[in-house]
Amino acid sequence: MRTINRIIDTCMAALSGIAALALGFLLLGICYSTFSRFLFNKPITSLVEYSTYSLIYITFLSAPQILKARGHIYIDMITNMLPQKSNRILGIGVNLVGAIISAVIFYYGSLVAKDNYLFKVKVMDSMGTPQFMLTVVIPIGMFFLTIQFIRNLYEDYRQLKEVK
Repeated sequence: MRTINRIIDTCMAALSGIAALALGFLLLGICYSTFSRFLFNKPITSLVEYSTYSLIYITFLSAPQILKARGHIYIDMITNMLPQKSNRILGIGVNLVGAIISAVIFYYGSLVAKDNYLFKVKVMDSMGTPQFMLTVVIPIGMFFLTIQFIRNLYEDYRQLKEVK
């Protein structure tokens, strides 16, 4: 089990690294486009599309790592008022619902990405981007998000048993 967890953690770290690279390229692209517009009056025309697409990648590829670090937003006003046992039960419920929703989005996202690939659907943009390149990131991110919700669910359940 530790080997599987290590593989999953490595994959999630790699996905976060890809998201970080996309964010870095986005930052450099915006800076370059700003300077080229100002100095040469020639901005990068496809930067808006690249920005849109990179935000999809950044969102779905970094979400599992953020969930692993429990870095998502919690409603502190509610969780701080609850006793520790109720807080763990709430965490179990949230992780269960999150796992179910992520699994459903993974399933349907996989179907959409597969159809986009098989039918060679293209986005109506200046680059002629194949749409599967945009939709494939959704099932990948949701797969790892589902796994992380299940891991968090197990951890919260284990901690609930320790709380009396």
